[in-house]
Amino acid sequence: MKNLIVVLVLSVFALNAKAQELNNRHKLYIEIGYSGGMYNASPAGGVYGAAGVFFKTGNKQSALDFRAKEIYINSPQREAGAITLTYRLFLVKGFYLGAGFAHNHEIAMDHYIEDPMGSSMGNGQFIIHRTGVAFETGYDFKPFPRNKGFGIYPVTGLSCSYMLNDKEPNPLVMLNIGFRFGFKKMQY
Repeated sequence: MKNLIVVLVLSVFALNAKAQELNNRHKLYIEIGYSGGMYNASPAGGVYGAAGVFFKTGNKQSALDFRAKEIYINSPQREAGAITLTYRLFLVKGFYLGAGFAHNHEIAMDHYIEDPMGSSMGNGQFIIHRTGVAFETGYDFKPFPRNKGFGIYPVTGLSCSYMLNDKEPNPLVMLNIGFRFGFKKMQY
């Protein structure tokens, strides 16, 4: 399975390496995908979802992106819902840097099993709330179909959340792979 994922990611990258143009042609988007990484010293993996909006700039090779993202992870230590609200700056040809606010809802696995719905929603009895900062970098590939009011973008990125002022596990570092569904084409 890992080899298949590596081959798919490399294939998509190779197909998009030539003649890369602005990769954020749709103003509104929803993104879904898989996250895997480390939570302090424990492996962690899960799914994520994000919603966002682009604000175009005068330069056709860059745009500002404001997004909200939540990752549900499962690690041997605890379950967590990591919420980030970031401001991303697109540098050139799909590459971006982002920073912003992070908030975690965390709970021990045995409590999660007793109340999965309350735990997932962040209002379970034993939920720990933690707040900090989030950083991310990544690459958004060209969309398909092209020149339409709707586009699907393969996306990949690396995100890091660091919770401030506590002695609980830190940081949460995740590699994210997914798809963005873009709506409302931008006009240049």
